[in-house]
Amino acid sequence: MDIRRATPEDSQLLSSLCVDVQNLHAANLPDIFIVPQSETFAASFFDDLLADPQFTIFIAQESQLALGYIACQVLERPQNPFAFKVKALLVDQISVRPEARTKGVGAALIQQAEHLAKELGIQRIQLDSWAFNTGAHEFFEKQGFEKYNF
Repeated sequence: MDIRRATPEDSQLLSSLCVDVQNLHAANLPDIFIVPQSETFAASFFDDLLADPQFTIFIAQESQLALGYIACQVLERPQNPFAFKVKALLVDQISVRPEARTKGVGAALIQQAEHLAKELGIQRIQLDSWAFNTGAHEFFEKQGFEKYNF
């Protein structure tokens, strides 16, 4: 398996890679999430993310077949009266095609995010997931993440 940095030419591919997760969200919270109407439903959204210097997206592939992606965002918040300054890498999105799950793709993508954080001198990686997504919770815990804001 290879993991590569996404390029602006990958917007439609990324959109197709997120359809499964978007459908899961729409099925569980239909009052919040929109059912995708095509594989390219989010292409312009990914155009914007790929142009944003705070975002880095990686794609996992094998034999030129895309298996999943991870979108990471650098978050910075200055100190305020309530909390210290924060600099973290947010795993904003992660998606692995259903047929590629439990084969190490998600773990490899998380490992790539960890490498990115190290390159950027960031010691904290955070993510969030909806309460219904227990499969994601189990996966993240296996990767060493701990719940802290629930």
